[in-house]
This record gives sequence, structure tokens and C-alpha cells, in this order.
Amino acid sequence: MTRIAVVGAGWAGLAAATRLRQAGHSVRVYEAAAAPGGRARRVDHPGLGLSIDNGQHILLGAYTATLALMQDLGIDPAQALLSRDLTLRSADGGLNLRFWPLPPPLHRLGILLGSRGLDGWQGRRHLARVFSALVPDRVAPSMTVADWLNGLDCPPGLMTHLWEPLCLAAMNTPAQTAQARLFARVLADSLGAGLAASRLLIPRDSLHALWPAQACALLGKNLVRQRVRAIVPDPAGGWRVDDEAHDQVILAVPAAEARRLLAPLPDAADFLDGWTDLAHSAIGTLTLRLAVPWNSGHPMLLLNDEPASDAWGQWLFDRSASACTDADRRLVHVVIGTADHYAGRDPARLAAGVIEQIRAQAAAGSHPPLPAIEAHALVTERRATFDAVPGLRRPGETTPWPGLLLAGDWTDTGYPAVLEGAVRSGLKAADAIQR
Repeated sequence: MTRIAVVGAGWAGLAAATRLRQAGHSVRVYEAAAAPGGRARRVDHPGLGLSIDNGQHILLGAYTATLALMQDLGIDPAQALLSRDLTLRSADGGLNLRFWPLPPPLHRLGILLGSRGLDGWQGRRHLARVFSALVPDRVAPSMTVADWLNGLDCPPGLMTHLWEPLCLAAMNTPAQTAQARLFARVLADSLGAGLAASRLLIPRDSLHALWPAQACALLGKNLVRQRVRAIVPDPAGGWRVDDEAHDQVILAVPAAEARRLLAPLPDAADFLDGWTDLAHSAIGTLTLRLAVPWNSGHPMLLLNDEPASDAWGQWLFDRSASACTDADRRLVHVVIGTADHYAGRDPARLAAGVIEQIRAQAAAGSHPPLPAIEAHALVTERRATFDAVPGLRRPGETTPWPGLLLAGDWTDTGYPAVLEGAVRSGLKAADAIQR
């Protein structure tokens, strides 16, 4: 039986370990943090009196690897996820981008005909040009999202109210600096692929309960809390992870930690020089605990942000319909991309500004008034994503050292730092091990 070490119990590491364990291998997973899950973990927040995810995450129908993994673990995605046709609706009612249920490629015509707030015929013509240009390999890797969209005659209003918040949601990188090819890949696999691929999937319970909890149960005592100090070749063959012998190793840790562990290995300098030193950006999530569920009628709404007026939010999630417990149904999450910009600001003032933003824009869109707020909490994930800028050089799953593989959303997944990219990288590394 092959002995395999997986270093890191985020979504990439757990996906790799699950596949290998189900294939009959002996797998040991090392995790330095107090809880598994990486940047998609559960945290206790005393101010709310609840355990919440460290940030609001969604899935799409295009996340085929994650959905298949859930099914492999005996989880029915239809029960675990609230599924809705993707509708990008602004809270103030100014924009409503939705599908008419037509088969591909006619669904693209359905978007153009079934949407409003697109800046008239210019906006519809622009969207048609975007759909025609959704061939990621033809998008120059040096081009930014803003340059790409402006080259397709994007009206200023559509850039501000649709593309900029959508780019932040997908890549946590502003459109002015984000890599167009990665953004085109996300659009091609979702909006460009039809109704099923673009469906919005919101977890009913915590992210940990979505599938990582079952993966951890499968691993049992072979998931150990330990920060790995060193990985070195074993003179007898294979690898030693600290003092334990393994035949093969998957490094499923952040890029900086992977560099630390690889740097002492022979000929590491040339391999590591081929990577981009990734910069990272934060994501903030303001959670409101309401006296009663809001029942706004929309699980996800787009907010128009104006940070100069303390209106920081870009996306709002009303848990009234999606949550599986009464306590969670009273929650509202507001996501703030590139949250480094509010560093040093008074959290109470920031929260007050976002709450006023919700109330004003919900009133403009004829939504029910926001119920009384019992408590609120701001959670900031400081290194939530790498900056998805042009010119990135990301390693694949293989390394110069036989039996040593890489996994993580920062590797060359073809996606920005999203959950599906992490899962795909873990499965890809596991398949390479088995080959």
C-alpha cells in the first residue's frame, strides 16, 4: 500500500486526500491551523453568538469537480445547496441581468432580451461582443479586464455597475489591474456555457459541512494538527515529512509556505525562480444578525459601492431562503472586495456606512425594509486571494523531484483563486500520484 503525505487541509489538500483514500492508499494529512478548511473555514464570533464562515462563498453550476466530489462523499448537492438561476440584480433595481431559459447558444440571446439596465442598445451590443469574444486563449495574457472590455466598446455605466463588481467577485482584483484571460475563463465557463453552468449555488449550512467535514471523518486519526518543519528525500527511497517516512508527498499549502519547504531541496532555486512572487488582497465580510429574517426575496443582490461615503459593500446575501437553521436565516452577509482599502478605519463607522448603504439601496429597489439589527461583526481575511494580474507565472502540479507534487488555488488551475480551482488542483495532484 502506497504511503502518501498531504501537507495542508484546505480544500485542495482535502480533495487530494479524499480521492487517494477512496482509491485505497494510506494517506496522512498535516494541518498547521487549529481547524481544517484553509481560507474557507468556520470561525466562532462572540459578538454574534454564532459560528460563521470566515467569508461568504458561492458555487456555480460550472463547479463540476466540487459537485462530483460531494457526490463521491455521499452528499446530495440538491439538498446541501440552494440552487437558483443566475440573476445579477442590483439592490436599487437599476440593473437586472437574467437568463431566459433557452438552450446554448441561444441562451446568450436570452440574456440580451431578458435583461434591463444595460445602457440601451450600446450595452446590449457590448454584451453581444463579449459573448463572441469568450475564447480565453485568444485573450492576450498581458491585457487587463478594463482594457479588454473597453476594446469591446463597454459603456461607462456598465463598467461601473456590472463589470467592476463582477470582476471583484470573481477575482478580488480591480478591473483596471485584473488579468483579462482569467476573467474570460470564468465568464466562458459560466455565463457563456448556458443555464446549468451559470446556476447560483449557495451553501445551506457552513462551508465545512458542505463536504470537508465528511472528508475529515473519512481521514479520521490520519488528519493531524502539525506544522511541517521540513520535507527531505529519504535515503531509503521516498520522502521524510519531519520524521515520518512516505512514498510520495502532495504540498497543498499557500505559495509562501511551499517556497519555505522546497527551498532547501537540491536545485530548488531554478524551479522557484519560475514562479511569480504573488501579492495578496483581503476580503471583508460584514455579517448582520437581524431580529427576524429579512425575506427580501433575493438570496444575492449587487450593491453600488462608494467607499468615499462609507458605502463599501459590493454583494449582499440574504440568508432568509438559503439557510437551514432559524438562527442563520436571520443573517445578512455583505462582501467587501479588496478590503485592504479600509485598513485603519473605525470598524463601527464602516459597519454603519454599509448598513445605511443597504437601507438606501433596498428602499430604492422597493425591497422590504431591513429589520432591526441585533448585532453585527466584521471578519477580514487578510490574505484571501492572490492578486490575479497580468503576467502571472504559476507552477503546475509537478515538480523536478519525483513523488513530490503541488496543489492549491495558486497553482496553474486556469482559474483565479476560487474554490473550484483549489478542488481541481487537489484532484489533479492525486491523479498524478496514482499514475
